[in-house]
Amino acid sequence: MKFLYLRHLLSITLIVCCVLVTGCAVNPKIPLDTLTYPAKATGREDNLLILVRGLGGNNTVFEKEGIIDEIRLRRLPFDIVAPETNLAYYTNQTLGERLQTDIIAPARRKGYKHIWVAGFSWGGLGTLVYLHSHPRDIDGVLLISPYLGLNSMVQEVKDAGGIASWQKVTTETKISDWSRLVWSWIREYSETPQNYPPIYLGYGSNDVVANDGPALFATVLPEGRVFNVPGNHDISTFKVLFSRQLDMLQKKFPATPAQVVTNKLPTHPDGGALAGRK
Repeated sequence: MKFLYLRHLLSITLIVCCVLVTGCAVNPKIPLDTLTYPAKATGREDNLLILVRGLGGNNTVFEKEGIIDEIRLRRLPFDIVAPETNLAYYTNQTLGERLQTDIIAPARRKGYKHIWVAGFSWGGLGTLVYLHSHPRDIDGVLLISPYLGLNSMVQEVKDAGGIASWQKVTTETKISDWSRLVWSWIREYSETPQNYPPIYLGYGSNDVVANDGPALFATVLPEGRVFNVPGNHDISTFKVLFSRQLDMLQKKFPATPAQVVTNKLPTHPDGGALAGRK
């Protein structure tokens, strides 16, 4: 089983690195396709939660796996949007631009007071990429088993004595060495966490895909913002982790008494009540 995980991960890594080096990639759709789940039958909430998926499947996974229901059962005062952030946006290096242009900037114009982003697996990587370039755009980050680059890069940081002791950081690193860039950004965060919104991290203790990346990242996060549970890199573990994070979010945002709407509204975020076309 571990071999299959690693072989799948190696294939993904080779694809990404090849595309970043050659510049060849499938053109991503503009604007982002999104699915939106409003909390109220009419009007909008004050807060928005963006769910960034991993590489498998598509953005319907949150509804299919009951993740939207988990949010609604807690009556969290958040509208929800799930963009279709497939591999093309990573290989074309346009994920941050699309999230900002198609979702986050329109949401701010509409008056959303708090915008949180939850990144699952590879979506956790994408969330950190966005956070690095737009640290003031969002108010909180939930990372669920984030994939943070090659295991060899994680080991290099560990061998150096940890993130603070690691010296091989450069702003001139080539984009093809994306694992090094990720850890450069994480070190930058560790030096100036006050410049970033709060980050909450959850991961499985037996994760053979993310491996030791989340645990290493956890060493520079404040106490109380990190937890792990038994489990591998799979949807069942993701759901347990995210439920824990939703419990935390519920303490910060009182439950709404408004009627809950369970049906998605597929219209573009810049038209209507912040929805997206699917």
